[in-house]
Amino acid sequence: MKQKISIFLIAVFSLLACRQDEESIQQIDQVLNIYVKNADGKDLLKPKIAGNYTSVALLDLLADTDQKPVTSSILINSDSIRYVEYVAGATRLIKDSINPDSKSYYSSMIMRFTKKITETQNSVDDDTIRIEYNWTPQKFEVSKMWHSNKLVFTKTDTQPNIVNIVK
Repeated sequence: MKQKISIFLIAVFSLLACRQDEESIQQIDQVLNIYVKNADGKDLLKPKIAGNYTSVALLDLLADTDQKPVTSSILINSDSIRYVEYVAGATRLIKDSINPDSKSYYSSMIMRFTKKITETQNSVDDDTIRIEYNWTPQKFEVSKMWHSNKLVFTKTDTQPNIVNIVK
C-alpha cells in the first residue's frame, strides 16, 4: 500500500515539475463574430422575417477539395441580434514567414447566404471573405478581414473580433 502511495506521489510531483511557465503559453484570439445587417442596421439573419436570410454557409476556397464546408454557427447575442460565429476550420496559407518569430497567414472563403423566395424556391447570394492572421510565439490572432474585397475589420488590441457586414 505504501509503495502505491509513493508511486502516486512521485507521478504527481513529476507532472508538476514538467509544467511550463504560464508566460510561455500562447494566447489564441481567432473567433470572429460576423453581424449581417442592411443599410438601416436591421439584422438580416432572422430567418422568419420576409426578405431575410434563412441560412449562412462558409465554404473554403483554399482547401484540397473544391469549396469544402467550414464549421460556423449562428448565435444570438444578449440584444437578440443574430451573428455568424466563425472559430476555425478554413485552410490557412502562409503569407509571410521571413521572421521566425512573426508570421502571417490568410484564409479565403465564400460566405453563402440563402434566402427563401417561395415554399419551393431559394435565392443564393455568394460573397467572398478573406481573413488574415498574425502569429508570434506569444499570440495567434485574427488581424484583418475583407468582405467582397472591402476591408471591414482591423484588430484592435483589447476589443472582441466583431465584424459588421452591410448587405
